[in-house]
Amino acid sequence: MIRISLISILFSLSAMAQSEPFVLEATTDKNVFLFFPSPITKALPGNADFRFGYNQETAEKFGVLKAVGPRGESTLHVITDDQSVYSFVVRYNPNTSIFEYFFDGSESVGNIDKKQKPNSRDDISDSSIEGKKIIDSDYYGETDSKQTDFEFCKELLARKDFYKNFYKKQSDVVLRLTNIGYRKDKTFICLAIENNSTLDYDLNFIQFNKVAKKASRKSNYQAIEIKPIPNYSYQKFERVASMETKRAVYVFEKLSIDKNKLINIEINELKGERNIQLAVGDQFINNPNK
Repeated sequence: MIRISLISILFSLSAMAQSEPFVLEATTDKNVFLFFPSPITKALPGNADFRFGYNQETAEKFGVLKAVGPRGESTLHVITDDQSVYSFVVRYNPNTSIFEYFFDGSESVGNIDKKQKPNSRDDISDSSIEGKKIIDSDYYGETDSKQTDFEFCKELLARKDFYKNFYKKQSDVVLRLTNIGYRKDKTFICLAIENNSTLDYDLNFIQFNKVAKKASRKSNYQAIEIKPIPNYSYQKFERVASMETKRAVYVFEKLSIDKNKLINIEINELKGERNIQLAVGDQFINNPNK
C-alpha cells in the first residue's frame, strides 16, 4: 500500500512538471523561509544535500530550507493541505541575499486528484524522501529559539488583516488591532497606527492594562499592567510620519482573561494630546489565530 501510494504521488508530480521550475537558493549558515497560502502536509526533497523542515504535529504555512554542505543542486516538491503541488530547483549559493519567499498559490504546478490522495499523512514513510520534522535546535541552537518567534512575527505581518474593523480614532490618527497569534506559550498582538494627519505622530509610550469591563466611574478601578517580553517585540512603534501607516507585533507570555475583563491598549503621544485607548475583550484574547 505504501509503495502504491508513493508511486501515485510521484507520477502526479512528474505529470505536473514545469518547463522552467522555480529556483531557490540556500546556504549552510543562514535559514531560508518559505511561506505558503495553505499548511504544508508533505515535503519531498530530492537528495540529502539540503534539508527542508516543517511542523508535522501542528500544520503550519511555512517551512525552513537549509543547505547541509557547501555543494550541490537538488529538487524540492511541497504538497500543501489544499492538495496543491509546488516544484522547485534548490541550489547552493553562499552569497544568497533572499531569505524569505512568499507564495500566493499561482506558483503551484498543479493539484493532486483527491482519488490519488494517500489515506493518511503517514502513508509515505520512506526516509529517503520524507521531509524532516522541524525542531528549533536543528537550525537555531537551544539558546537562539527567539529567532523563530521573530520569523513568526514577520509571518503575522505578512498576512492580510484578520480584524478589518477593530480600531479607535483620534484626530485622524487610528490605532488598529489587525491580528492576535499564539505560538509556544506566547501571545502575539499585532497592531497598526495610521497617521492620516499632516502632523507626524511621535509615540511617548504604549501600555497594555488588564481592567474590569464594568468598572464604576465613581470609583478608582484597578488596572494591572501587562508588559511585553523584553526584546521580543517586532518593529515597535516610535514615530509614524504624516500620511504613513506602521505595523508592529508585541509579544507576551501566554495571555488569557476572565469574561468580565478587558485588555486595554493605550498609545500616548509625546508632546501632544492625540492619545488613544483600544479595549480588547476576552473573546479575542482567548481565541487567537494560529
